[in-house]
Amino acid sequence: MGKLDRIIVFFLIFAPMERNNENTLHLDMVPRKARTIYVKDEFVISENLGIRIPETMSALLEKGEPTWTLRPNWLIFPYRIGFNAILFVASGTVDCVLNMDSFHVRGSSVLFIPSAVPLRDLSWQAGTRYVLFAYNDGRLFSSMTSRSAKILKAAMISPFVISINKDRMDRYLQLLKVLLHVAEGGPEYYFQDDIINGSAEMICGGLAKMIVEREVPRGRIPREMAIMQDFVRLVQLDCREHRDLDYYARDLCITPKYLSRIVSKVSGRKALKIIQENVISEAEALLKDGKYNVQQISDLLHFPNPSYFGRYFRKASGRTPRSYMMGQSGEDRG
Repeated sequence: MGKLDRIIVFFLIFAPMERNNENTLHLDMVPRKARTIYVKDEFVISENLGIRIPETMSALLEKGEPTWTLRPNWLIFPYRIGFNAILFVASGTVDCVLNMDSFHVRGSSVLFIPSAVPLRDLSWQAGTRYVLFAYNDGRLFSSMTSRSAKILKAAMISPFVISINKDRMDRYLQLLKVLLHVAEGGPEYYFQDDIINGSAEMICGGLAKMIVEREVPRGRIPREMAIMQDFVRLVQLDCREHRDLDYYARDLCITPKYLSRIVSKVSGRKALKIIQENVISEAEALLKDGKYNVQQISDLLHFPNPSYFGRYFRKASGRTPRSYMMGQSGEDRG
């Protein structure tokens, strides 16, 4: 691996400096390398747009031909992302698995990743250029009350990709560069807070415009999106103890049938499938952690017995808990 690729590796992976017991990536774990700026524990901007790429690699990328694939093989997936992330891919490609869905993000595309989503795999083309914008819940965009901020918050339910043209991508990157420049100036920068807030509002407005221009199912209304968002947050919090739809419907003060219909309409997915994916993500994190055996994990996830847990896990993932724990590619026999 050459010097350029080592730099790209440091930039692009969401690699933690330390692993915690829950395998969660927090905002302060984004690598502090070169053009990576932290602002008041509120947001992080990381970019590699200024890195020089060899002409041969650049020519391949311009033709849309593959270079070579890089991946953080030293990480043990899955990791739960503990912040909201928006990845602007200017050129090249990024491939990742979030929840149970695979994403192939090409140049001039934007990947939206809400917090608490499990990151199961990650790879990218050598020479990929990007800007990562990551922020905590309850801060920055989440504290804004503008219409665009509400649209962004409502949309951050599950991961999705939006493709845009190059000119539009360049405009968004310029805004991010302004924000990065001001953040780099430190507190001595005159009116830093005002400029940061103004730049963030402009970025938020652009993101909201992208979102509303997407082709969305007819009849999607703010209340339905809010119900979907509340449902996803509840599942992420309570899926270790509750796997039945009735529990979440009661908490949301609606009927299970209505909740099921809303989830299907807004996301195109079944509510029980979303619950199952979150349960499996929790199980995988516990199995990989190595602190618990299958019996203990079954108890932590409130299954009636290890056999039931094993059948549930195998039906969803195609593997037994023990084979997953041992890192085997196939199922155990016997």
